[in-house]
Amino acid sequence: MDVLDFIRDKFSQDCAIGTVLHLVMAHFDLSMEEAQKKIDEYFEIVEAMDGRK
Repeated sequence: MDVLDFIRDKFSQDCAIGTVLHLVMAHFDLSMEEAQKKIDEYFEIVEAMDGRK
């Protein structure tokens, strides 16, 4: 499972953003900044997909 799939999965489980941030850091051995960038990337994709509807 890649990072973005992991993030999507955790948000679908109604995890809070802080929880997802810490889980991504632990699961993928990322710094807080790296994990935040991945979460930001996830939200950019979601917003782009929402804009297409």
